[in-house]
Amino acid sequence: MSPAFTIAPSSERTLDAGAYLLGSAELALIVFGLGFAAWHVRSTVLPGWSGAPARVAEAVIGIAALILLAEALGTFAAFEAWTMIAGALVLGAAAQWARRRYGGRAADAAPPAPEAARVAVWLAAVACAVVAAAWMVPTLGSLAGGMDRADTLWYHMPLATRFAHGAHFGSIDYFDPIFFASYYPSNSEVVHAVPLLAFDRDIISPLLNLGWLALGLTASYAIGRPYGLGPQSLIGGAIALGAQNLVEFQAGEALNDIVGVALILCAVAILVNARAARTTTGNDGVVLGPAAVVVAGLAAGLAAGTKLSFLAPVIALFIGLIVIAGKGARLRTALWFGAPALLTGGYWFVRNLVAVGNPIPFTSFGPLGLPTPERVFELRPGFSVFHYATDFGVWSDWFFPGLDDSFGFLWPLVLAAFLGAAVYALWRGADPLLRVLGAVVIFTAVAYVFTPLTAAGEEGRPIAFVWNVRYIAPAAAVGLAILPCLPIARRSERARQLTLAGLAVLFAATAASLVQWQQGHVKGAVAAGLAVLAGFAAIHWLRAQDRWGPGAPIAWVAGLAAVVALGALGAGWWEQRHYLERRYENLSPQLKLADAARWARDLRDAKVAVSGIRGVFNQYPFYGTDLSNQVQWLGRTGSDGAYERIPTCAEWRQALADGGYTHVVTTYDPYNPGTLTDTKEALWTREDPSSKQILRDGPVSVFELQAPPDAALCGDLPDLSQAELDGESVNSDPTANQP
Repeated sequence: MSPAFTIAPSSERTLDAGAYLLGSAELALIVFGLGFAAWHVRSTVLPGWSGAPARVAEAVIGIAALILLAEALGTFAAFEAWTMIAGALVLGAAAQWARRRYGGRAADAAPPAPEAARVAVWLAAVACAVVAAAWMVPTLGSLAGGMDRADTLWYHMPLATRFAHGAHFGSIDYFDPIFFASYYPSNSEVVHAVPLLAFDRDIISPLLNLGWLALGLTASYAIGRPYGLGPQSLIGGAIALGAQNLVEFQAGEALNDIVGVALILCAVAILVNARAARTTTGNDGVVLGPAAVVVAGLAAGLAAGTKLSFLAPVIALFIGLIVIAGKGARLRTALWFGAPALLTGGYWFVRNLVAVGNPIPFTSFGPLGLPTPERVFELRPGFSVFHYATDFGVWSDWFFPGLDDSFGFLWPLVLAAFLGAAVYALWRGADPLLRVLGAVVIFTAVAYVFTPLTAAGEEGRPIAFVWNVRYIAPAAAVGLAILPCLPIARRSERARQLTLAGLAVLFAATAASLVQWQQGHVKGAVAAGLAVLAGFAAIHWLRAQDRWGPGAPIAWVAGLAAVVALGALGAGWWEQRHYLERRYENLSPQLKLADAARWARDLRDAKVAVSGIRGVFNQYPFYGTDLSNQVQWLGRTGSDGAYERIPTCAEWRQALADGGYTHVVTTYDPYNPGTLTDTKEALWTREDPSSKQILRDGPVSVFELQAPPDAALCGDLPDLSQAELDGESVNSDPTANQP
């Protein structure tokens, strides 16, 4: 073997000025091209829209364009920086041409925008500031040491990196033998991959979810705007978006629940505004503008293409729109909403169908008997909440404390608020669309109860419940955002005031319950909150001076944009140096992973094999700072697209030789290594003459392969036990896989 890898000096972890400016220019061209296209498309199809609904529609169109362009290029392994730049600029030019040629023909009316109460506006601004401060705590933590949530390191960022490396989007990338993350929809990973193309570093990734948070809050505001209740709806959305179950797992990470929640809110916001713009009802159904329904379909498809848990609200919304459209317009409505949704969300399901004959390989679809990969390894039983429906001991010991952790000490009122709003909307919502949205919330909540893994864990110990309460976030966000829009909540000024007060109390209690306030980074969090308030005050003042909005002088707007851009450029320069110098400097020392992750930072152009279940959930650091390494949790493919552990020394060494790996990182199975000192994969690798051990910390070892390993020299080295192959060793004594 002739390794092509290098060990770079630590000084090269950060970007120099030239690389940083070039990457910034590349990313700016992509964003500008797609944003320019989105503005022109929105102006063509929804010309009368303005304010928050228009911005939401533009965001959806721009994100859809990014995903579709990337998928088109990635299908032919042509997803590169220059192709994305060229494609974005071409789309921008095409959209401008189309607007000039076809602009003014659209018939969709503008939704109303009554003035909101001043006190509600300022309370909403405070809510935004508090949520921003809360989200900034984990974000600053990630910027101080690297993203470290298991899902981020397991498959979100590894897949984004593989996309940026030129992987074929239609291929199946294997990450583990446990949950088959290879078959998950991947829209959010595509979004992460775009900045990786520009910088060859993940300096944008810890910040991306802040953008999705901002989009979700804007969409929440847009839901209430046609009623003059935008601030109230924003506060309602902020209760869900600022709850512990999202802040803890989404802020500063690449997890994608916030992505789907924001996009579902966008779909709802667009439909609510379309309904407000066309209040008439046809002979037997609701009339909605086709352009708005199409854009809402794009948003819903983007959510479905992000995470499987968002299929429930998307399907419910699709069916609901068809029902209220009436007989004469049902087919048209189905096509207007369904075709765009399939376009932006269907790619990954079609990929799965082609690869294994099943769009969702986690189920055989009953009597259809579609192929499903066999899952031999089981980390923990994947029980749903419904499994414990009548087990009141589990409710008192696990579910109630988990809900308290997730929604704060007033969690019963939070649940009552969004579920009660949904039931009332369905029962007495008056407007058919509000009834549909109530049904969407209820269906999503019921689907959550039956969703596998929502109460995963050994019988009677659903340890995953508190982690996966986030799966109910779309129901909570939509339910709380539509609550102020219900007839009973807006029928009088007193009702509006009481609704505002109730939502403000729920928000304050939820925010006060966050554990982030005790996790440090207080100065940065306070600064973020104050910056949001200062920005709001500045915009308010600029509007009063006619310096903000459509009537503002172009030269002034251009100058302001230039100042903001230069400020962002300077802040980004400081941030990337601070982040990259410290990234994965001390990752999980209690799990014996810190030395291995620290070693990998300066490794370049290597091919790294990883083993052990702890390695499954910590793959990403081994891509290195510049993300140039190829990393693979090493297993073997089985029937129908299964991915399994390698059971023997001979197979292990042969796989290393066939793959041309330069390095091996062996980890262990149990969560905590305890007194475990070695593993069988480490023994198989260490005993090969071609292997040189670089470092070792307990059962975690790093090896350099100086020649292809020899499978014939395994001798009587032990095989993996059945407990190691089926997952029992993870939950047993830590020394269960001691060789």
